[in-house]
Amino acid sequence: MRVVILATEASGDYLGSELIKVLKRRREIEIKGIGGELMIKEGINSWVSIKNFNAIGIYEVLIRIFKFIKIMNFIEKKIKEYKPHLIITIDSPSFSYRVVKKLQNLRNKTSFVHYVAPTVWAWKSYRAKLFSGIYDQMFTLFKFEPKFFLKYGLNTKFVGHQIFFKQVKKVKKKKIIVFLPGSRSIEIKNNMKKLKFVIEKSKRSFKSYKLCILTYDQHKDLFRNLHDPINVNIETNLKIKEKLMKEASLAVAASGSVTLELINFKTPTIVFYNTHWITKILLKLLVKVKFASMINIIFGKEIIPEFLFEKFNTNNLIYKMNEFLTNEKKKNEQLKHFDRFSNLMLDNQKNPSELIVKYLKI
Repeated sequence: MRVVILATEASGDYLGSELIKVLKRRREIEIKGIGGELMIKEGINSWVSIKNFNAIGIYEVLIRIFKFIKIMNFIEKKIKEYKPHLIITIDSPSFSYRVVKKLQNLRNKTSFVHYVAPTVWAWKSYRAKLFSGIYDQMFTLFKFEPKFFLKYGLNTKFVGHQIFFKQVKKVKKKKIIVFLPGSRSIEIKNNMKKLKFVIEKSKRSFKSYKLCILTYDQHKDLFRNLHDPINVNIETNLKIKEKLMKEASLAVAASGSVTLELINFKTPTIVFYNTHWITKILLKLLVKVKFASMINIIFGKEIIPEFLFEKFNTNNLIYKMNEFLTNEKKKNEQLKHFDRFSNLMLDNQKNPSELIVKYLKI
């Protein structure tokens, strides 16, 4: 069986790698497409490096639009040559939709599946109808999402989030603060403009704590080339990063899927985010939800403190960091919600990847 999987970001690479493990157990398959380090380790033949997809945000993508069009045309050509039986796109809704729309002439011999629903409940609600017109199946991370696509006739099922199937042993927290500035180079550059001052002040304010920046190998040079280099440990090894995230007393993280991993590790968390001013204006105009973090959206209140755009400044973050490091009641209240949230993130404690393969009838 020939399968194409397209995952263009770190979170999708993780989901894709877990899915490949299950697919390989079920039958003889050949997998090509786009994946990162984890998917390549599981055997995918990646046509394009995931490093090419380093832009996030409306303005940031627009100024690189010709590069992305060139990549999309290349991927379309490779898929048509490969003639897959199944195409699975993971997240990255703008890229995924545009690629799959161009491949509809393969529909008689190819099934189209999307994993990780576009956030139509937050913005771009019209995408529910668009995706329903070109895909055969959709698998969602969150229980409330299928209804948005079912009403347009798309076979959509909740499978849960793979991160919460990962068994995590309870570990004793250490005097460690981890900073996670994002997964893409543009995102990291935007966030580090402000975060570097937060880190410098943290070195003075929390002297008894070990400070670490967690990032990826391909982004190490971004930190070396900062105008004012940051003299803290920068860790890229996957296993060491995971260990630090589990042991940390506090995580200060860019808004994104990494917050779900921190919730699963029961690590107290604060979220920040910065972006280009044009993207910021458009997001404020278009986004319909009050919060950025999924746990805050689910519970309708700020479980994870969010410092976005103009609220992202040194004084705000240092004040909140100090509160979480010294106020046990505040910290424990967050952790109680982490437990409640974790229980909502799986379908009867089943492996999401196993559920997907079951629903695909492979």
